[in-house]
Amino acid sequence: MPALPTPAQLAARIEAHYRAVAAGPMADVPLCNPRLSVRVAQLVEWDGVRVAALVMPWAINLLILPGSAPWQAAESLAKTRWHFPSGDYEFVYGTDVGFGPYQVCSLFSPAPEFDAMETACDTASAALIALLQAPVEPVEARPEAEVSSRRRWLFGRHAA
Repeated sequence: MPALPTPAQLAARIEAHYRAVAAGPMADVPLCNPRLSVRVAQLVEWDGVRVAALVMPWAINLLILPGSAPWQAAESLAKTRWHFPSGDYEFVYGTDVGFGPYQVCSLFSPAPEFDAMETACDTASAALIALLQAPVEPVEARPEAEVSSRRRWLFGRHAA
């Protein structure tokens, strides 16, 4: 089994591939946001895979890439569900000649609402961080009867 590329090497391969796509087939596509370029905003190791937040002029995506765990191969465009601390999400399989197999989940496609690359990267990174965190449990609401009786006591109506 070949050695895994470092996170920096993998990010560079992904960026190089999508920069070529941006300069080639996507160059004059109207759905591209001219304020965005290509950048791996963040790449982390999680549960034996690598998870990346990728910004491109036409989309912002989360990618799952092979890591230390065995990679489950599948046909391109096959769908799979991943369980993350924040919940379950659907990803689609793909393979790229520049960086190999991956799974993708679209966050924004297209991405016209972003007026700056930094905002797009911050949003992509925040999505990745949120993906890997368990949701905050809501505080249970007090029963209406308890709230009501406290109000009556506070306003001097407790003897009523």
